[in-house]
Amino acid sequence: MKNKKSKLQLTNDTTVVLKKFLYHAYHYVRHRGIYSGLVFLFNSIIERIWFASHRKSSISLINLNVIEADLDNKKHSTFYLPTPIIPFLKLMKKLKNLPSDSVFVDYGAGKGRAMLMASECGFSKIKGLEFSSSLYELAKKNIQDYTKKTGKNNFEILHIDVSTYKVQKEDNFFYFFNPFNEFILKKCINNIHLSLKENPRKALLIYQINNKDNTNYITANKMFKLKETFTSCGTRFYIYKHSPS
Repeated sequence: MKNKKSKLQLTNDTTVVLKKFLYHAYHYVRHRGIYSGLVFLFNSIIERIWFASHRKSSISLINLNVIEADLDNKKHSTFYLPTPIIPFLKLMKKLKNLPSDSVFVDYGAGKGRAMLMASECGFSKIKGLEFSSSLYELAKKNIQDYTKKTGKNNFEILHIDVSTYKVQKEDNFFYFFNPFNEFILKKCINNIHLSLKENPRKALLIYQINNKDNTNYITANKMFKLKETFTSCGTRFYIYKHSPS
């Protein structure tokens, strides 16, 4: 009887994962075309292989999670989708030889996938900012599991609205995977600018979006300059650099 229940549970879990996978695929095809849909399918397969082989975290990392309806600023958030693995790792390879004191700050950390991948890329500290309590709890659990398996313990996950985060003087690598609209983005950029004025330092800002929407807010006061764009598997990153005068 117990085996039958286990098999039934496994079947139900598989059905849920498949439905959510198809939902993501439909979203990609509808909004980005057939090519992007195929790219999504390829990346999804690679992601499952990558996480399984590295034994970093549960499969829940790539499932959709519904954000709480009563959250302040939810109306400014975008469709939840985690950072695809291949484009991220290629981006990090392109940005090789980062300073040893680089601190990665993920604005809209979701379930922590980008944080886990960043841990493979030489950052001295990795921070995640997430306003959804359910996503925050999942990220915290994934990080705890990862820490147990790898021994790495340089993470800090904060349950916070990103627009209220006071940027620390150690923060110098800012990561945005299109998590919200211009209303929140402007507040975040202003907070970053204020920190860089108070404590001048070199910094990089990565903003992912497949068009130039909102990118003007990043360069508005000329503190950040667009260094280059980088596209991999249909995912486009804008790379901004700041150097103190």
